[in-house]
Amino acid sequence: MRKLLLAVPLVLLTAACGGTTATGAREQVVVRMADPGNSGFLAVAKKDGSLDAALAKVNAKVKWAGDFSVFAPAAQAINAGSLDVATGSITAGVTALAVKPSFKIFATVPPDLAGEGIVVKTGSPIKSVADLAGHSVAVGHGGTSEYLLLKALQTFKVPVDKVKRVYLPPPQTAPVFGSGKVDAWSTFSTFLIPAVTDLDARILADGEAIKSDNYVIYVAANKLLDEHPEVVKTLFGFIREGSAKEIADPAAYLNVFTQAGPQAVQGAQKNLVVDIQKKGKPAQAVTATEIAKYQDMAKFFLDQKVLTAPLDVSQHVVDVTTLGNTKQ
Repeated sequence: MRKLLLAVPLVLLTAACGGTTATGAREQVVVRMADPGNSGFLAVAKKDGSLDAALAKVNAKVKWAGDFSVFAPAAQAINAGSLDVATGSITAGVTALAVKPSFKIFATVPPDLAGEGIVVKTGSPIKSVADLAGHSVAVGHGGTSEYLLLKALQTFKVPVDKVKRVYLPPPQTAPVFGSGKVDAWSTFSTFLIPAVTDLDARILADGEAIKSDNYVIYVAANKLLDEHPEVVKTLFGFIREGSAKEIADPAAYLNVFTQAGPQAVQGAQKNLVVDIQKKGKPAQAVTATEIAKYQDMAKFFLDQKVLTAPLDVSQHVVDVTTLGNTKQ
């Protein structure tokens, strides 16, 4: 998943659908969004009010509140009716789409080939993916982390049963990896970057070497899509433009509110974040090409027994460019 350390936070929004006031005026739609932290184009938007300005054109506004670090609980919250929009990886997305979701994909970002992969300690005797045979790898269950490992093993023709998967929540993996209790860690940039800069790790194989098709997806609740398609379309335009600007000049979007403290990105970590972000691509509408990639991902997870039944991803995608013009 393209979730760069402290730079591109998980976006979550929930909209209070607008009605009318006692005077008959249309109420403004309130879009609640997870706090963007200290870096990224959304942090800049919070600071300068630019997202509110964009949403005001469609009678909406943002309310910054809450935080989520992974997609699964966000998807659950949307299904429960308490959130409307989230972003995460297609790897986590297909598992969420397999359980009767109440949301659809409206935007995507090409795979983060430089910012995801498998890391080992600098002094590790493991020099290639083939060397993982007989060793343990920390992964998160059913999402980006597990996909990257399984894809790496497939790409480099390593039998799956020769590698021990140690399932751990991503935020809890760093101390386990750092202490040497696992031999490798399959992860993405939010955790990969500090592993390299702070835990004496090196990248064994990145997304490019693995041949990753791990797209980022943005999803919106069916209710929001049906009742306020213009809000989703406006949000998409803002995300597309903001992500492009951040890729063009990543350093300008770091440490938006503070240059010091635990939220600040500094030193080697900052340099690595900038280097990875420069290799990224902006958000875009979902086309037939991406849908085919999503479908391949669903089949891969089915073949690997992460999914238990076939999934038709095309039924869970909307064309954001036509929102508000035709019924989806």
